[in-house]
Amino acid sequence: MANAFLFFLLLIFSSNIIFENIRACNQSEHSSLLFLALTLSSSQLNWTSADCCNWEGITCNRDGWVTHLQLPSKGLKIKGGIFPSSSLANLTHLTHLNLSHNALSASLDQTEFFLSLNYLEILDLSYNLLFGVLPSSLPSSHIRMVDLSSNRLHGAVSSSFFQEAWNLTSFNVSNNTFSGPIPSSICRPSSSSL
Repeated sequence: MANAFLFFLLLIFSSNIIFENIRACNQSEHSSLLFLALTLSSSQLNWTSADCCNWEGITCNRDGWVTHLQLPSKGLKIKGGIFPSSSLANLTHLTHLNLSHNALSASLDQTEFFLSLNYLEILDLSYNLLFGVLPSSLPSSHIRMVDLSSNRLHGAVSSSFFQEAWNLTSFNVSNNTFSGPIPSSICRPSSSSL
């Protein structure tokens, strides 16, 4: 009976190690997240464990790729005024990005990270201090929701912005200072609920 109990404990312990290793954070994404943490200022962000899949606001898939980066209302500020696009661009499996309700003050004019996030479905950068114009297009044909409301964005919304947004169901850019007409490309059969 004691041997069966020891075998059972050994089985549970070894299966925990195996499952933890399956979900361990991808090393390149770990480095990108550490760089992101260096560009952001927040007393609430405490990313210290070895596996970034266990960090607050981070969710990984079974293969260890970061799929969710959700840090709303964390008092985040950008050091140096440059949006941390290079570190976000390396999170190539990201499906959900929520940095809303922070104090991120930077220009979106030069952000190329949108273009590399091919799996992005949810983008919420609302209630920050972001300024500049929107990128020329959305990052992904998978994108379903974009919320850039309550920032300091301006200019016109490019007609190419919605070119690949076949799954877009929610687009909120209220409380900004956009000018010009709303592009007709927003009205696609698949996005009839917009």
